[in-house]
Amino acid sequence: MPVMELPQSSRPVVAAAIVALIVGVVLVVASPHFNPFTLVAFFFLSGFFADLLTACFHFGFDYIFPYSMPILGPISREFRAHHGYPTLDPSNALVNMTKGAYASLPLSLIGIAICATTGSDVWGFLVGGTIVGMSIWALFFHQIHAYAHMGSHLNADDFNARVVEIAKLDDLHQQKREFDRLFESVPIPPVIRMLQRFRILLNPSVHNLHHVRFESDFSSVNGWSDPFTNPVFGAIARRIKRKHGEPAE
Repeated sequence: MPVMELPQSSRPVVAAAIVALIVGVVLVVASPHFNPFTLVAFFFLSGFFADLLTACFHFGFDYIFPYSMPILGPISREFRAHHGYPTLDPSNALVNMTKGAYASLPLSLIGIAICATTGSDVWGFLVGGTIVGMSIWALFFHQIHAYAHMGSHLNADDFNARVVEIAKLDDLHQQKREFDRLFESVPIPPVIRMLQRFRILLNPSVHNLHHVRFESDFSSVNGWSDPFTNPVFGAIARRIKRKHGEPAE
């Protein structure tokens, strides 16, 4: 029996997500509590929690959600296939933005509801504004993830062969340096590369540590939540691997 899944690309879904996001931003900016300080707070709070949300779902897609589960099951299959062929393409913007819109739209609607119903309450403003900020990160999360792979320029077999070599290195910093070298030859746009280096966007050398053993670095936005999730998800991942007779290094 076919499992219900979402379309890979949809202009109406992207348009709806953008409209909802604009409404949410207008409500936040119109609040009497909005100022440069809360703007900076929203940037970091929403960036962290959006990153944390992607890490939780990524872990679920890799290890928890069965293929037979409606909507989430096909996404889980796609994520696990990505392990074997980690070649995402930033030029495939409609597909990337559609996947982001599926996460962004509900977040925007939740943020709008909180901002619209809490009035002048400062805590309602902070929560609603943070969730609206998360919806911005969410809209672009798969495009960000794609820039961390640049799949149109990396051959999957060659990439996987390099990952095997890098996985044999004992030093984590050396592994990161080798991933940096791998991506130096990839034509990542200068602005994106700068944001990756400053860890504002997902850095390829950090994210691709996930592809060494699939036990850490599950986040897909900026990696800010990885230090908090790695000890937990790593332990659970190794336990699941042992249960299924897989090597857990």
